[in-house]
Amino acid sequence: MTIGTRTDETSGIVSTNDSSGFSVARSTSNVGFSPYKVDSIQALTQSLTLTAGDAGVNTVSSSAALTFVMPTVASAPSAEFIFRNLSAHAHVLTGSQEALGTKSFLSIHSGTVGFGSKLTLGSLVGCSVVLKCDGLVYHVLSYSGSISISGS
Repeated sequence: MTIGTRTDETSGIVSTNDSSGFSVARSTSNVGFSPYKVDSIQALTQSLTLTAGDAGVNTVSSSAALTFVMPTVASAPSAEFIFRNLSAHAHVLTGSQEALGTKSFLSIHSGTVGFGSKLTLGSLVGCSVVLKCDGLVYHVLSYSGSISISGS
């Protein structure tokens, strides 16, 4: 027999027979889930301002390009965000909650070296980016397809 553990805001810590691992319920008050999995994937279908609790896997789909305002880097240390494009649009992530001129995104990957306040996903289904916040910037850990970083 194996026992799995799940935590959420309503029930607290719950152990379940014939399960395994540890999962965390998605909640806007959570920050930084790594190395634990989040028990749901969030579907983003309209432009909005994100919180640190939106960390985890996020799919993006719409009939037009969407813009997402990232949480301030100071509010999301250790949070990991994954954005996966499900529509053929160049969706945008911005650091516009930061002080004017703050560059929130950093990539040192060959072909996408950049440091700026705006990250744009390629306009192909399947483009994705993995971001990890260190409390000062969102580092691009990996991406598929193409991304571009711009803005001062």
